[in-house]
Amino acid sequence: MRQSLLLRASAAVIALATAAPILSAQQKCPATEAGKTMPLKYHGGPTVAAITACDLMTRLYIYSDDSLRGREAGTPDAMRATTYIEGQVKRLGLVPGGDHGTYFQALSVTARSVDPASTLTVGKTIFHVNKDFAAAGAAATKKVSGDAVFGGTAGDTTHQLTADQARGKIVVMLPGAGGAGRGGFGRGGRGGGGGAANNPLADAAAIVTVESTLAPARTQFTLNDTVQSEGSAAYQAAHPAPAGAAGRGGRGGRGGGAGGGAVNLTVTPRVAAALLGKSASSAMLGDKGVAATIDVRERVVAAPTRNVIGIIPGTDPQLKKEYIVIGAHADHIGVSAARPVAEHDSLKAYNEVARVEGADTRNAPEPTAEEWTRINAIKDSLRKIYPARKDSISNGADDDGSGSVSILEIAEAFQKGAVKPKRSLIFIWQMGEEKGLWGSQWFTNHPTISRDSIVADLNMDMVGRGAATDITGRSKDNAELSGAPNYLQLVGSRRLSTELGDIAEDVDKTEPVPFKFDYSMDANGHPQNIYCRSDHANYARYGIPVIFFTTGGHADYHQVTDEPQYIQYEHMAAVDRLVFDIAVKVGDLDHRVLVDKTKPDSPFARCQQ
Repeated sequence: MRQSLLLRASAAVIALATAAPILSAQQKCPATEAGKTMPLKYHGGPTVAAITACDLMTRLYIYSDDSLRGREAGTPDAMRATTYIEGQVKRLGLVPGGDHGTYFQALSVTARSVDPASTLTVGKTIFHVNKDFAAAGAAATKKVSGDAVFGGTAGDTTHQLTADQARGKIVVMLPGAGGAGRGGFGRGGRGGGGGAANNPLADAAAIVTVESTLAPARTQFTLNDTVQSEGSAAYQAAHPAPAGAAGRGGRGGRGGGAGGGAVNLTVTPRVAAALLGKSASSAMLGDKGVAATIDVRERVVAAPTRNVIGIIPGTDPQLKKEYIVIGAHADHIGVSAARPVAEHDSLKAYNEVARVEGADTRNAPEPTAEEWTRINAIKDSLRKIYPARKDSISNGADDDGSGSVSILEIAEAFQKGAVKPKRSLIFIWQMGEEKGLWGSQWFTNHPTISRDSIVADLNMDMVGRGAATDITGRSKDNAELSGAPNYLQLVGSRRLSTELGDIAEDVDKTEPVPFKFDYSMDANGHPQNIYCRSDHANYARYGIPVIFFTTGGHADYHQVTDEPQYIQYEHMAAVDRLVFDIAVKVGDLDHRVLVDKTKPDSPFARCQQ
């Protein structure tokens, strides 16, 4: 039996490998033309049954276009992105796998923002939010009144007010070197101060930092999952000591900021002058100002957010009741809040040399003279290809536009091709991974199929790079990793099932050009904790075997420069064919993938690599 299954799987590999070159030859696109300049905009032709680089290019230029504004979960941009995916899976004829016979699974999300009615009043003058001031920190509705006092420069602990001087006051401060006081309805817990006992500003009514340019607070989105809540019956039953396990990534509390419970604002110099009766730049520590009232109001509304789910039923009457999940996350981080807006080519060139891991770069030194020469040379070369442009949209072409279009491509290959696994395939585009693995958390807590019927999760997150020039991460001992033509990272493939990891290795050997798997990022205790940072982690917490496929990091990670013209489409197509073939092998096994490793004690415990 095992031999016949292996022959069938091998035949499927050969059939797809044979079909791909034929269909690829019928397509022409810049992705397959050596030395071809990749365009900023591209409109490709119809997609085909085989997994091809041109198909992927066509899809990704749509899915990571500026018009979707970075697909931030909870925003209309992400809703439009999922509408595109729904249209694709409907066109392919996948069976709806969402709520009430639809392709969508709704997540319960709320959006917290500063109400435009918020004001700051000095005498008879009323100042308005987002024009004269911006609310900072995770401020809730709060109204405070007090006299203004000048508190010096933020972060200067040698010249600061005493606790008595600050108590009940509106403390006006100049920004420190790090831009203290900036913030928004962002992720909590990032305030300074070290707690009330060591913070003379802890009992201030408000902390007001003067900035020449206001950065309006970002909306903060919250997933309301009662199953995941520490107070829920399910949580308590499965995890009797909740104090020992904080929530999973991305769900920080409402952090305090420099003033503990104080209202935190940034204000224009004009507002600061009204508060102090003089310019802040001319004030002395302890100078008293006038009375003022700050009325910050929080607006909380529902924020429509959804996964997209489509199913290809299996061919075996019994095994079709079991499912292989092939997933990716549909969202990215939206429009950059950075000020000033970046000049694209300059940022691209700088990161390629000085911040080679993008947002994962830590403590990078100032570039040397030789490095500045390289930065300028890269910038000049880019300027010869593309027009200079300002950029504020984090398009997420690789993260995770690459995974999103890859599972579309794989779904089309299964739906239109001759290879049909015995087990069912469930394709899921999970929304809100960037917020804390929301979509996969919601699906695994509120599955639209029996959770016990899921035999494996194949997760694709950032599968569009991996070139030799990409720094794809660091080993546990901090050595730089780099890509290669046959480069692919596997994470978690043997953490629950030795057999699933072996299947990946065996199938890879049958590929036309086998990959060289890099397991460096999967090391136990790795400081980057990659195993816990993508959607597969929510399946693994329920004991479902997983493989996380990724070509790793690069200088464009979580940057506005993560755009489709930098994607390695041929490489991505090869990754997709591998995942297709692994799904065939797992789908046709005469038994469920064997779980031979210890499952998590609780699905609600903190993930730790």
